Amino acid sequence: MKPQCRILLIDDHKLLMEGIRSLISTRKDMTVVGMAASGEEGLRMAARTSPHIVIMDISMPGMNGVECTRALRGVCPEARVIIYTMHADQRFLLELFQAGIAGHVLKEDAPSVLLEAIHEVSEGRTFFSHSDACAPMLALLEQRPATAQEEGVGKLSRREKEIFTMLADGQSLRMIAEKLHISLKTVEAHKYNICNKLQTSSLSELTKIALRNGLISI
Repeated sequence: MKPQCRILLIDDHKLLMEGIRSLISTRKDMTVVGMAASGEEGLRMAARTSPHIVIMDISMPGMNGVECTRALRGVCPEARVIIYTMHADQRFLLELFQAGIAGHVLKEDAPSVLLEAIHEVSEGRTFFSHSDACAPMLALLEQRPATAQEEGVGKLSRREKEIFTMLADGQSLRMIAEKLHISLKTVEAHKYNICNKLQTSSLSELTKIALRNGLISI
C-alpha cells in the first residue's frame, strides 16, 4: 500500500490552516504532519517532520513564501511546494516558479481544487489552478533569447531528452528510475550528462528550458 502523503501547512491564518487540516482529514491517503504560522517556524518543522508536500502562503510575517521556498531546498530538498494564495500575490508567480514551486492554487478556488493539486504534485506533476495566472510568467520566460542552454537540447540523446523532460516536470530521480525500469545510478548518470550539455545544475532552470522548447506545459 502506498504510504500517506505527509503535508506541512505554513500560513499565518490559523483558521485557514485548521480548515485545510479538516479537509485533508477526510482523506486516508493524506495526513497533516504540522502547522506553522511563519516561514522560519515552517523550516524548523520541515526539518523535524520531513513532509512530502508543503502548502504555504506568500505573505507572512518575517520570511515570505518566496524566501521560504528557496530555503526549504536546503532543509528538506525532496519536499514539493504548493503555493495557496490570493489573486494579489500572482505578481510573485515567476519568482516562485524560479524558486522551485510545484503548484499554485488560489484561495478562492473550491476545496476540491486544492485536493487535486495535492494529488497531482504527490504524483510528481505540476499543478496550476488558473492558466491565466501563469500567462505573465510564460510571457516573461519567452522574452529571454535562446542561450547555449537551449541549444544544448539538440545535443541530448533520445533517452537523455526523455529523462530531461521528466526532471523538468518535477519528477524525482527515484520516480524516474521506477518508471523507466532502470537503476537510480543510471538516472543519476543521465542527469549529470544532461546538466553538462545544458550548462546548468538547477532544476528550475531545466524546467524553464523545457518550457521554452515545448517539452512540457503548465
